Order: sequence, then C-alpha cells, then structure tokens
Amino acid sequence: MKTKDRLGEISVITAAILWGCIGFFTRNLTDAGFSPIVTVGFRSFLTTVFMLVIILIKNPKLLKINIKDLPIFLCTGILSFTFFNICYMSSIKENSLSVACILLYTSPVFVTVLSFFVFKERITLRKIICLIVCLTGCALVCMSGSLKCTKAGLIFGILSGFGYALYSIFGKAAAKKYDSFTTVFYTFLISFAVSLPFCIKKEVIMLAVYPKNAALLLGISVINTLVPYILYTYGLSKIEAGKAATISIIEPVAAAVTGFVLFSEKIGVFGIIGILTVASGLYLSGRRTEDL
Repeated sequence: MKTKDRLGEISVITAAILWGCIGFFTRNLTDAGFSPIVTVGFRSFLTTVFMLVIILIKNPKLLKINIKDLPIFLCTGILSFTFFNICYMSSIKENSLSVACILLYTSPVFVTVLSFFVFKERITLRKIICLIVCLTGCALVCMSGSLKCTKAGLIFGILSGFGYALYSIFGKAAAKKYDSFTTVFYTFLISFAVSLPFCIKKEVIMLAVYPKNAALLLGISVINTLVPYILYTYGLSKIEAGKAATISIIEPVAAAVTGFVLFSEKIGVFGIIGILTVASGLYLSGRRTEDL
C-alpha cells in the first residue's frame, strides 16, 4: 500500500472515531435546551473562527477561491453539513441512538452509487462485499441497544445518511482544487451564515454563554467538528470517496464504545461481534488485492 493511501485511511479512521464521540456533547447540549439548528449554528461559528485564525497563521492565500467554485462550497456548507446535522440530531431525538446510527450508515451505499455517476469510480464486487460486511457489523452493534423508531425518525435517519454521503461527493470535488483547510473553512462559514438567524435571539445567546454550555459548544466544535473535518477532507484527497465512506463506517462502533465508557451502556454479545465484523470489513477494504 502506498504511503499516501495509508495516510488517507488513517486520517479518515481518526475522523470517524472523533465523530463517534459526539454523543457525549449532543446529549448534554440537548438536555441544556439547544435545538439541532442552534447547535449547528454555534458549531459552525466557532469552527469558522478557529479555521480563520489557523489559515491566517499558516497561509492567508488559502482563503482565495475561484468564484466559479462557490456552488461546491454552498453544497458542502448547506447540504453536507447543515442539512445532514439537522437530520441526524432529529433522528437521534425521534429514535433510539442505535437506530439513528444504523440509518446514518446507509451513507456508504449513497456514496458508492453517486461516486459511480460523478467520479466514474467502479463498483467492484469487493466494494459490495465490504459494504455488506460493514453494514452487518453496524447492525449488530446497534442491536445491542434498545430499539425505537418512529416514521419521522425513519425519514430523518435516511436523510441523514444521504446528507452525510454528500460530503464525500462535494468534499472530493473540492479536494481536487483546494487545500483541506480551505474547504473546511468555507463549508462552516456558509453553514454559519445559513443558521445565523436562529442563533441571534437573546435567550439563545444567554444560554450559550453559561460556562458549562460554552465548554460543551467549544468541545463539539473542536473535537467533533474542526479536527475530524480537516482529517476527513485530507483523506478524500488521498483515497477514493467510496473507500473513505466505507472506512468511516467505524463511527457507530466508536459511538458504542463511547456509550459503554461514559454512559455505562452495555455493548453486549451482539455489540462485540459487530465490532469484530466492522473491523473485518475495514481490513478487506484496505487490502491491496486485485479487484474482484
């Protein structure tokens, strides 16, 4: 395996693990009274500020984009982040966390199909097997929790999977022309602009400046947003979008472990088997064998 491919895979896996820890922050922010769109707004704002500082220190030229490419960033900001997160948080609200996770990870299916049409990436038998193995593992992990699913939750869950898939598509398109820092910055700048009207209310601002809530917003912005999005976008520049989406399916496994460690949620036999199954799928995805 080439070094750049290995670095790409490691970046995507690390990003997925960090995303998998988001439950700690979202649960506490929801309990504090934050709605999905408000949480998205503050995440976008803080991440935009951090990214601006980093870029100004690293290389201000990274702020330069071609106006013709603006539609790409509108898509990553509105569809790939704002839309996805609102749907995912709504899915968590309507469903059990287990159901929300497995519905989210219909995304590799969307990515594989969309990549075929957009990037002409081949749909090989190995890719299909990897998807089936990883989705089976995720299902087993999710079966270890209590299951609840409403009609609205089902719709939000599938839409979250579709929205999640779109970042692999639009992010891949952006990665061909721009540095990962540039892509992430404009993604969150646009997301913040869209969600701003929902965040400037007096009661919302007062809620956000409460020390505990401010710490949670800072954590979700850095640990679950800034760092993983930079890593994932970098990974997309090194490996295929379909492969990146398949590897990132480790996220619900990380979520299950987070629940076990921080919230004393039992993983159970199904969970353990599921984790091993996902690991097998990731191993198969990363092997440099001839395409089947």
